[in-house]
Amino acid sequence: MDKLAAQLRALLTDAQVLSSPDELLVYECDGLTHYRARPRAVVFPHSTEEVAEVVRLLARERVPFAPRGAGTGLSGGALALGGGVCIELARMRRVLRLDAESRTAVVEAGVINAQVSRAAAPHGLYYVPDPSSQATCTVGGNIAENAGGIHCLKYGTTVDHVLAARVVLSDGSIVALGGASDEPEGYDLLGLFVGSEGTFGIATEATLRLTPAAPAVRTLLADFAEVDTASRAVSAIIAAGLVPAALEMVDGATIRAVEQSVFAAGMPIDAAAALLVELDGVEAGLDEEAARVARICREAGARGVRLARGEAERRMLWAARKGAFGALGRLSPDLMLQDAVVPRSRLPEVLAETYRVGTKYRLRVANVFHAGDGNLHPFICYDSRDPDEVRRVKEAGREIVETCVRAGGTITGEHGVGLDKSEYLPLVCSVETLEAMLRVRAAFDPKGLCNPGKVIPAPPGCGEARAAVRGDGQNTDAQTETTGPPTVRAGLPGDDTRARLMGRGDGATEIAVLAADAESGAGTILAADDERGAAAAGAAALPSTFAPADVEEAGRFLLAAGEAGRRVAVVGSSPRPGVLEDERAAGRVFLSTERLSRLVSHEPADLVATAEAGMTLGEFNELVGRAGQWLPLDAPGGEGETLGAIVARGMGGPQAFGYGPPRRHVLGMTVALAGGEVIRAGGRVVKNVAGYDLCKLFTGSRGTLGAILDLTFRLRPRPRSERTLVARSPDLGALLLAARSLLTYQLFPVALELLSPALAADALTADVFSEASGGASNEASGGASDESGRGAFDDVFGEAPDRGLGADDGGGDHALVLRFAGSEAAVESQLARAGGVCAAAARVRVSTVKDDAQLWCALAAPARSRGAGLAWRASVPPAALEQFLAEVAGRAGRSAWQACAGDGRVRAFEELGPGADEAAATAAELSRLRGRARAAGGSLVVWRVPADFAREFDVWGLSPEAAELTARVKQQLDPRGLFGPAPGR
Repeated sequence: MDKLAAQLRALLTDAQVLSSPDELLVYECDGLTHYRARPRAVVFPHSTEEVAEVVRLLARERVPFAPRGAGTGLSGGALALGGGVCIELARMRRVLRLDAESRTAVVEAGVINAQVSRAAAPHGLYYVPDPSSQATCTVGGNIAENAGGIHCLKYGTTVDHVLAARVVLSDGSIVALGGASDEPEGYDLLGLFVGSEGTFGIATEATLRLTPAAPAVRTLLADFAEVDTASRAVSAIIAAGLVPAALEMVDGATIRAVEQSVFAAGMPIDAAAALLVELDGVEAGLDEEAARVARICREAGARGVRLARGEAERRMLWAARKGAFGALGRLSPDLMLQDAVVPRSRLPEVLAETYRVGTKYRLRVANVFHAGDGNLHPFICYDSRDPDEVRRVKEAGREIVETCVRAGGTITGEHGVGLDKSEYLPLVCSVETLEAMLRVRAAFDPKGLCNPGKVIPAPPGCGEARAAVRGDGQNTDAQTETTGPPTVRAGLPGDDTRARLMGRGDGATEIAVLAADAESGAGTILAADDERGAAAAGAAALPSTFAPADVEEAGRFLLAAGEAGRRVAVVGSSPRPGVLEDERAAGRVFLSTERLSRLVSHEPADLVATAEAGMTLGEFNELVGRAGQWLPLDAPGGEGETLGAIVARGMGGPQAFGYGPPRRHVLGMTVALAGGEVIRAGGRVVKNVAGYDLCKLFTGSRGTLGAILDLTFRLRPRPRSERTLVARSPDLGALLLAARSLLTYQLFPVALELLSPALAADALTADVFSEASGGASNEASGGASDESGRGAFDDVFGEAPDRGLGADDGGGDHALVLRFAGSEAAVESQLARAGGVCAAAARVRVSTVKDDAQLWCALAAPARSRGAGLAWRASVPPAALEQFLAEVAGRAGRSAWQACAGDGRVRAFEELGPGADEAAATAAELSRLRGRARAAGGSLVVWRVPADFAREFDVWGLSPEAAELTARVKQQLDPRGLFGPAPGR
């Protein structure tokens, strides 16, 4: 018997370990059967602690391992290579907790995806990510791959629905990533971990965000005589300002295969293509949107448009779409499924090219894919018993991927890189970007034991990073037979970043040193004959503030600063007063993005735009707004804050409840690292799992890992209507009760903000209101007279408005401020129902707002926040919000605060009095509040504080395990601390 297998049995039980060849056969491959590797053993832990014990044993023995869920992956990612052990999580399948009020579920990694929605359904909730394999795939596998699915066009992929995870690292230590909201305490290590394909560690438990089921749904099937017209209809629907919950496409070959299978749904078999479009939301206005979609499809060339006549027909159509993969098995003995993404506007030409490639290689190609995302899934039909056909399939697959990349797309949108596509990764990632990914990987897994051989091809001579990919030094007592392409593809050239940045000439290294014009801060290049001379020149001539004109100048400045031994602070065009003084006192020099302020590109049909980091949010939205689109961020610094500063801070404002924080809107970015390397993270398409999501890491890193130079954003159509309702009361509990009621009434506000009396008095001046009622109560409102709540709306918003609600009227009142956005009918309907709910609460007065844009700007960046010396934010589960706010309010009125009643985010602003005693008292109070937040499962972070207070108080409050991992990431990307200390240090 293998000694290791005996050790594993002693650690677990005999029933939890497989090691005989016939037992291991099923674990040689995942859903992509082209690659096979027999593991040395398979273990079935029952808990996080057992996973940690197994990993600690493997770490001692230097044996690599691969986590595995249901084995439905399609990239070869779950294979245990190099004599490794497969850690199978399928027996960890408990739903540990489900909190309907906070809309979360805590589950083990082996829970089946669809099981989460079944558990949440009695509460009117569901789990959004719905890959086609959702009936069998596991949550842990979804996290590893950042799985998508049909409904991620509107609602996002797995990373947007995972709030926290317990993770076992390669040394067996357990670390908690994430928290109660999308705003992490330090670096977004959870966002980085999701999609890392098991190469960073093993997720054993996850806290999932649940979403209210829409009260109304419309599903349409449009059929076309040509694939080209169907694909053009996709862009036309998005360009018209519609964002369906799902927008799928199937071609003629797929339709005929499905209609001959058990999944038949009555799709016309003579069609060349069909679109399946689903719209959801409140009932009001949904028929109008469905009619618009139908009209657009007909104008684009649809032969017919059919509306599903009920839930049974809707389910039948979606079963046909999700069953397409199985049905296509009728076409040939084997199928090669590709997964790539292109901008929506390029779909017609790319689809035409996929069929041309099939003809070129004498292969049949069928297409079924997430058209709204541009996520293509060409199926190439072949017979694996024919070696020549296998060769042609591989060549055709590569040509299709290269076509997608040339069109501005990426190599994988949801299936991952794994073994299958690591050789393609250099098509979309530069050498510098791949090296940055490897360094981050080494921070999580320095010994290279976590799923080695996957995702990134290892560059030669990359030391610790190479070990993380290859698993160097691992135990190889057992032999592994691997079929398919080589496990590791060492295709990246060696690289001397310094030499490439500065250039080599005639055998002498010329090091460029940047100086600055005293007036403009623009860069000038000075030359030094050797490195020592460059360092000396840099120390003397390095400017105190430098504004590069392009990314290359930024990289050179950072290299020169490092040579001069100076730390760098990245600032926008107009940093907050006092920032420059504080940083100069700390001896830093400044890289300003002031000159990087252009809109680089905007493609309305793709809802994507790229801008340099120094452009302000207001300028950006003005430009993209000409096409009826916007970036729905309400930054704490207001619309005058730069895009780079907004993303570097990572904080969302009140409307992040409906639209999400900055991390959800960033698709790509260019970043200059501490060594002067310039990397490009992410891309220009809405789905992208090619390598690690470094955008998540830099978002919210507060400039401590690199300088963000430009950004690519996912945009939204500007809503046709936006309306705001305000409820005021001296009783905070009454407003919280009203907010909870609103969330159970299937209403969908984009913001649901509670204001302390101080902030309410500032923001809600009399001139912002259009109508008001005087002290409506349970008796006065009488409740809604029909399903829409119209009767209550008439009672509350009568013809004779009350006298405004300014600072002189109820100045001690708290306020609940709601915003609805969407079609006019949907907004009016929700506003009416919300008015009735709020008016039914005791001692609550209700009003609407004339023009709400100014109000929401004020709520995003309150006037009190600009003068406050101390600003902190907290996140707690919504169920714990009332108790936490009572603690905040009990601080003798010192904090002006606002809180999202929907997700438990809190922001507070206060002045710090002079003297050490005052600082000590404030630190003690914040420590007590942080303890309350942690006890509830949340966190508290101080995000603006005087430098002397920060030295006395741990502003981040990271756990020891998270702080250690954060420090390792920082060490890998900024080993000399050019950008200052990491969070928690």
